[in-house]
Amino acid sequence: MRRFLAITIVALALLATATPAWAHAGLVRSTPAVGSTLDQAPAEIVLEFSEQLDADFSRVQLFDSSNALLDAGPGSIDPADPHTLRLALGTLPKGTYTALWRARSAVDGHVTEGSVPFGVGVAVAQAALIPPPGAVEPATAAPPLGSAATRWMGLLALVAALGGVPFALLVWRPAFRAASAADQKADYTAIDQSFGRHLRRLIVAGSAAGLLAAVVFLIDQAATAAGVPAWQALGQPAAALLRSYTGGLLVARAALGLATLALATRLPAPGAGAAWPWWLALGLGGAQVLTFSLGSHAAAEPQGAALATALDWLHIAATVAWVGGLAPLGMALWGARERRDHALPLGRLIPRFSALAVACVLVLAASGTYSYFLHIGQPALLRDTTYGRALAAKLALFALLLALGAWNLLVLSPGLRKGGTGLARRFGRSIAGELALGALVLLAVGAMTSVAPSKAAWAEQSKLGISQTADLDGASIRLQVAPAQIGENEFAVDVRDTRQGADAAPATVLIDFTMVGMEMGTIQAEMKPGGDGRYTARGSYISMGGRWQIEVIVRRPGYDDIRHTFQADIVKAARP
Repeated sequence: MRRFLAITIVALALLATATPAWAHAGLVRSTPAVGSTLDQAPAEIVLEFSEQLDADFSRVQLFDSSNALLDAGPGSIDPADPHTLRLALGTLPKGTYTALWRARSAVDGHVTEGSVPFGVGVAVAQAALIPPPGAVEPATAAPPLGSAATRWMGLLALVAALGGVPFALLVWRPAFRAASAADQKADYTAIDQSFGRHLRRLIVAGSAAGLLAAVVFLIDQAATAAGVPAWQALGQPAAALLRSYTGGLLVARAALGLATLALATRLPAPGAGAAWPWWLALGLGGAQVLTFSLGSHAAAEPQGAALATALDWLHIAATVAWVGGLAPLGMALWGARERRDHALPLGRLIPRFSALAVACVLVLAASGTYSYFLHIGQPALLRDTTYGRALAAKLALFALLLALGAWNLLVLSPGLRKGGTGLARRFGRSIAGELALGALVLLAVGAMTSVAPSKAAWAEQSKLGISQTADLDGASIRLQVAPAQIGENEFAVDVRDTRQGADAAPATVLIDFTMVGMEMGTIQAEMKPGGDGRYTARGSYISMGGRWQIEVIVRRPGYDDIRHTFQADIVKAARP
């Protein structure tokens, strides 16, 4: 018990001293500005991010126009502002340069990358603001496999380790006492002890899996942050990560898991035994859930983070209680089938679990709605962002889980409450289905927590300007405009011509600009080929704010012209 108390005190101390920070560090502004042309070389590069940076894994490097590395960095975090990364420069001759940056959030380990092209005495190259062909867009970047998988492992272990605790306190214990009081001749001691043994084994197994998941997650995060294979992250990268906010949460989570594991071996029978050890286990479980919420997207909110984190905690806790309670319920059903004479009446258990499940669903619905408006806010982002698509998949799985739970509650449960055990086998199969759906829901959550929320991802996407794609008969055309402002812009057209033999014919790509509602005529520009099917242009063709029609014409000798007119609303004024 002394070891248990020591572990618990250390874990809670680590959790209490964790300092909140933000997640998904996006570039807010830079000096020099992206795409700017300077008369003189800057004394330093200053990058200001939306979130606090992890000094061990954030860097900036400088390259010239021939891709030669001029300054390997890594730069330094401003002591007065942990959002700012600086790189002091020496003398730079006239030319174009690119600062490549890599930033790691100080909370959840999400890594962002980008570049700041600028010119000294000369303009930057065409399409320097537009990502290269085939580049992944911020809004639709796939979840990192390692991050999503390790987060999923952690959530599965959390549900397995802690789901039985609220079940024991809120379902089994009151059902055991009610059944014993109603029939004093019946002896439920044996089934209570047997159920307690199975529950302790589940808690121990889940806690052990949670410790393993925390170690694997640490290695994956260290490898991602350092940009090295997992086996190379076991040394300095892992040690550096342990010093970070994320590392502090992982250490606290592991300590709380050890305390829960130690306590699980001493838990009394859930029905007849003392209740306080189970309440203590519930408190430790709540603290473990908090380590997830403190490293979540909710904790990254610049305003209202405390409320968002509290609701995120409720959301995870409700998931643990509902989905995690299905396995103990299945064990109780198995006991009812195997030992009918001494089993706890299902009519006592099922109504209480149903009440717990309904309460959890209400909490999930309320906190999930808040999270939707916090991180997404508009239905279109459910379709246009990776986070939104993962949430849509989660909602679909949740609906199936809810439907299956309703079937159990409204169709199968009434027969079981009447004392019949003939439906127990069907009910058990239904519970297995619910558990499988619950695991898939957690997989969707693992994907969601591995990418930027929809609002943040779309904000990063918007910084790249306008991107529109047209799929035509025999061809695909993608138009990009950056920074999509009144005045000078960069234009890129990616052409995929699938007509037979078209790739061998040289193409001329023209771009026509017409402002809707203004008698300004049409301005035409010929685009320069850049390789990989990309054609670029740069100029102040958009001279007024409003809606513009931008027609792309792809002309090849011996083939019909490919034409498509895009519509773009340009209202942003040029940066002074």
